[in-house]
Amino acid sequence: MSMIDVSGLELYLGAGPRRRKILDGIGFEVEDGQTFGLVGESGSGKSTVLRCIAGLYKHWDGAISVDGKSFAQTKRLEWCRKVQMVFQDPYGSLHPKRKIADILAEPLKVHGFSDINRRIGDALEQVGLGDQFRYRYPHQLSGGQRQRVAIARALILEPKILLLDEPTSALDVSIQAEILNLFMDLRERHKLTYLLVSHDLAVIDHMCSDFAVMEGGRIVEVLSRAALESGAAQSQYTRSLIAASAAYDRDLALAQAGA
Repeated sequence: MSMIDVSGLELYLGAGPRRRKILDGIGFEVEDGQTFGLVGESGSGKSTVLRCIAGLYKHWDGAISVDGKSFAQTKRLEWCRKVQMVFQDPYGSLHPKRKIADILAEPLKVHGFSDINRRIGDALEQVGLGDQFRYRYPHQLSGGQRQRVAIARALILEPKILLLDEPTSALDVSIQAEILNLFMDLRERHKLTYLLVSHDLAVIDHMCSDFAVMEGGRIVEVLSRAALESGAAQSQYTRSLIAASAAYDRDLALAQAGA
């Protein structure tokens, strides 16, 4: 069964002569428990797709459904319980003047949970942070620790889907593999479905069973991991993207991730 179903997704931004189409007929499906990737150059529309699915953009045309329910048919809070997003920048996604406990408590209060202290402790433990971190401020944490807090915040409502917007690109290389391994462990443990945006083909290859290549707000083609490894890309743009990714080295990526 498809956990995420996107069809005919179009989005315009700007007004008057500056109005331009950002997404043009985007469509794909993500199966339950799958990690599906979106890859492409900066400005291709990858992160914009995530923002539409998360409900951060609402003026799009087309259809988006998760777990068999459309965006239009689902109440906002119910949608947020199912779909959570982890942003690229762990420095900017956490409120700098609030303690970690307050940051994690906020979504629980919005959704009416009563066992807040227990859930905060469980969320921190799931991402490999001790209970002492609840009393710290974001500036007292490393970049990797901040991203773990951001992941804990996304997990705390027990969603079915995580939207991952380049979740390791702002981190040191030595920390990236740890976070990727954490995502893989959490997916198995909680039966999650991931939609992962990345410009790094090594990350896509390591994490995703299938992925869509985007260019100029459109999907050029959808490939499997096996097709990537065998060089079976059909479009010239995809072949150029692969060739331009000089850092792409599958064996190195797997070694770094401890696979």
